[in-house]
Amino acid sequence: MSTDVLFCSAPVMSVVRPSAALGLLQALLRQKGIRAETLYLNLLFADRIGLDLNEQLAEKLPSHLLAGDWLFGDCLGTRPDRPQVQRHSHELGAAIARKGLEQLYEIRRNLIPSFVAEAADRLLERKPKIIGFTSMFEQTVASLAIAAAVKVRDPSVVICFGGANCHGPMGAVLLKNFSQIDYVFNGEADTVFGPAVEAILRGEQPRGLPGCVSRDQPATDAAAGPTAMDALPIPDYADYFVQLAELSDAARVRPSIPFESSRGCWWGQKHHCTFCGLNGQGMAFRAKSAPRVLEEIETLHAQFGIIRFAATDNILGMSHIDGVLGKLAERPVHSFRFFYEIKANMDEAQLETLALAGTVWLQPGIESLSDPVLHLMRKGVSALLNLRLLRNCRELGVGLVWSILYGFPGEPREAYDTVAKMVPLLEHLQPPVGCGRIRLDRFSPNFERAAEIGFRNVTPMPAYGAIYDVPDEDIASLAYFFEGDAPDAACEQDLVLLKDASAAWRARWFDQPFAPQLTMTAVGTAHLVSDTRACALQPFYCPAPAEIAVLNLLRNPCTRPSVVAQLADRFDTVTVEAAMDAILTRRLAVEIDGRMLSLVTEAGREIFDANARAEFPLGFVLPRERATARAALTEVREEPASLERVQP
Repeated sequence: MSTDVLFCSAPVMSVVRPSAALGLLQALLRQKGIRAETLYLNLLFADRIGLDLNEQLAEKLPSHLLAGDWLFGDCLGTRPDRPQVQRHSHELGAAIARKGLEQLYEIRRNLIPSFVAEAADRLLERKPKIIGFTSMFEQTVASLAIAAAVKVRDPSVVICFGGANCHGPMGAVLLKNFSQIDYVFNGEADTVFGPAVEAILRGEQPRGLPGCVSRDQPATDAAAGPTAMDALPIPDYADYFVQLAELSDAARVRPSIPFESSRGCWWGQKHHCTFCGLNGQGMAFRAKSAPRVLEEIETLHAQFGIIRFAATDNILGMSHIDGVLGKLAERPVHSFRFFYEIKANMDEAQLETLALAGTVWLQPGIESLSDPVLHLMRKGVSALLNLRLLRNCRELGVGLVWSILYGFPGEPREAYDTVAKMVPLLEHLQPPVGCGRIRLDRFSPNFERAAEIGFRNVTPMPAYGAIYDVPDEDIASLAYFFEGDAPDAACEQDLVLLKDASAAWRARWFDQPFAPQLTMTAVGTAHLVSDTRACALQPFYCPAPAEIAVLNLLRNPCTRPSVVAQLADRFDTVTVEAAMDAILTRRLAVEIDGRMLSLVTEAGREIFDANARAEFPLGFVLPRERATARAALTEVREEPASLERVQP
């Protein structure tokens, strides 16, 4: 058997989901009658080094260290002789030691060469005319190494590179420095890859296609991508699920299905967040129609029996809240589980719609709990709106992935101490995953307008100079992650209190049997507040009627005069002012710049419990002991043996 086009997902990449880009391109080629398959070499690699190590390598080490690329670095030839090598070696070594991943050194020395040879042989078994490598995150060096091995064995195979690591100047500099590449696709290649393949299969050079770069045609604009999103086919993920089932540890993998509702960012079109490097060449927001999104979800579920869905959208389209998720929420049986990225100003009703549809995890763009810092980021939200989202999601049982960023030129250094002092009041809300200094990512305003914003001495992260033996002038074009000096930004010392407070917050959540709570329950005509935060004045409290009324109004941020005015028909001003003071004294609310917000969650609104959140819709790997127990249970029940049909 042979194929016209063989797509390749190289290491290092998590095994828990297929490639959305390759699934779509494969479906597009098949529409044209072109034989196309996908080989998930990242699955083969995970089988060779072990599932747990692969997932830690792919998802748990800092991205800017490029650990996955470093692992294959010796395959590129002579190690570069640059000062970055020593710094990168020190920083990567510290991260490896911190995670207990010292076996990576032996894998780099002994396993990688044989794996590259095996990967090339497996690709050529299908006798492809064209091999397309996608490169996102840390797949570039492995792709280069495997492509070089393919060319040694069969120089007639045409090698194409594309993906996020080929956008802008990055793809062109890869083409310039690595002779194993024949074509690079810069930008969203949906509309141009098919015509390029047709030309290559006819024995012709692709000409006049935006984003298709070769040595004979080096200068083209980036491919713009589709505007008629509904015209795109449903991605073809069949090869992934077949190959996933062949893993020796397949029973432990709980895969998800990527699906695409939209591209671009409707907020970024208006106000590009300064640190965001996504959508550098495709910021314009384009969305599929609601019926088309529902069709895609239903079709993929029917094909593979998977209920976990991870939206590839950079931001949830507002029309999809009612049009897609609202329709799913109306169903009597809610079987799907979704992950979405959202803007943090989503209100209570909207969040409830998402939860009722099965959106069990969200990644909101919180990034800070300080208004001055949020303003510098151009986030378009306030600290109180971020806190409202944290509170509402805790009520609903929706899990959140968020972090605190710092290092913005002009940020008030005292802002972080202010947030640190507020943290004890927030112990019952989901904590950030950490506090991190921002990188300067390519395509972000911080990078594109670095000097204007306040960054100096902008240089690529050391990993690039340490891994790639290319001319110095090309390193800056190759890199996606950069660093720079910001003399008027906060330094590490300014973050000591906040980092300590955040660590204590996470410890209160994750190192105890139960997370803290601040919950109000109706008991007959009265209400009872249960408070297990460390800052609680008392574990139980019965608020007065005026206090209950104030707390209800403070579900949304509100000024003191507005609270008084809205309750004037029920309570006199003195009573309302006393109620607000009592609420603040008991730390049941926060006040920022004259506006207040209740921190109290309402009992009885939870849609997802801890078990539901454990079914992470982005996909995950079961601990070995849980997988063994589940396998035994499956055997007793005589459930279908194929992994893709296993249901939570």
